[in-house]
Amino acid sequence: MTSLLDAHRWRRMGWSRIALYICLFLLTVHLIRTFSSNEVETIVAESDNGHYFPWYQQAHVSLTDLKTNKYTTTHLSTKERQKLTNNMIIKATQAVEDEFAQIQGIPGSVFKTDAEAAQFRATVDCWTRGHWVSVPFTKGMPHFQDPLYGSCDRKFAKSNTSGQRDAVKYVWESQCGSTGVEVDGENWCKVLRGRHVLLVGDLVHYQLHELFLDTLRDGPAVCFGELNCKDHTVCTEPFMETRLRYLRNDILSVRRKMNANHGHPKADVIEWPFTSASIMRGYPIVIINRAPVLESDESFIHGLIETLRVMRKGNPKALLIYRSTGIGHPFCNEATGPLKEPLTDEALRSLPFGWSEIGRRNAMARVIVEAAGGLFVDLAALSDLRPDGHVGGQDCLRYCIPGPLDSWALILYKVFLGLEGHVF
Repeated sequence: MTSLLDAHRWRRMGWSRIALYICLFLLTVHLIRTFSSNEVETIVAESDNGHYFPWYQQAHVSLTDLKTNKYTTTHLSTKERQKLTNNMIIKATQAVEDEFAQIQGIPGSVFKTDAEAAQFRATVDCWTRGHWVSVPFTKGMPHFQDPLYGSCDRKFAKSNTSGQRDAVKYVWESQCGSTGVEVDGENWCKVLRGRHVLLVGDLVHYQLHELFLDTLRDGPAVCFGELNCKDHTVCTEPFMETRLRYLRNDILSVRRKMNANHGHPKADVIEWPFTSASIMRGYPIVIINRAPVLESDESFIHGLIETLRVMRKGNPKALLIYRSTGIGHPFCNEATGPLKEPLTDEALRSLPFGWSEIGRRNAMARVIVEAAGGLFVDLAALSDLRPDGHVGGQDCLRYCIPGPLDSWALILYKVFLGLEGHVF
């Protein structure tokens, strides 16, 4: 009888127990969601070391995992990073002091003395210092080459069939003021004087290849890939024939053979040989750049010195131009215009992929390049202020054409005219 009463009591309490379990389950789910929400908010609040980049339209998860490397200095304070930069500039100066002592002026130009070279270098620096100004309508440089860099126009046309892309509506105004100069392809060919041009550097450096072709040709040139684009004729009669070639070598290594990965370039760091005697003699103008591959500062210094030593040995009279390396802009799709001021050191320390160290590397490169009689052109000073205008998506390093790179072309045009004595 007692057992029957207990079973009856259990059946009467069954629905109550089920309701209780349901309430407990719902309460647990609510607590988990609340905890998860708080955790996400915490991650967002701590994203990018507490700094939101000026172009962000929403908070993003921290990029810390992408910038953790033994060669980065993101753990140092701004004062400590500046001290390190000063020390490495001194170390680079000492390391290169005796290597190119015999070089005077800028070989391959009209500047034969160090005093003349210093004055022109100061002028070029002035051209790369300034800010972006909005112009209601500006004629962008026509683009005939790789369709990837013209993709922004196609994307824009799908959403708006009138006007221009916002990224095209800005022009660079230097501290020296506007000169009213426009790129003149014929005049550029005139000052090149039949000297063939070799471009060697990282993947972004390939965009210089596009700029030269867009400026000096009136149609597309066939180029298969971005590793080794063979000669293109960029100047013809009535001017002396001039050719352009691009080779990808991310770290400007002096290897003579592609001996890695069974004779083929690796996917991470490309080191296409370019310092053979025939190449050095065949291209009197060489424009180079070294990618921000993560390595020690000492390795960077000694590697670049060795590269320039080999290049000078191969062609002592070659005109060497070094393009500074720029940063990328994470989540660049959210950017709507240029930055008014350079990023703070706090923001730079939040950048991934070793971009936090680029400023120091550029400072060291300037010392070494100028000691070797080269010209350091700080084009990064322009592009670092342009989080907008990138190809976008996963590519927040390269830019669409036309866009911010139009001003790169203008400055390079002025540089080549200036090297022939036509200083503005």
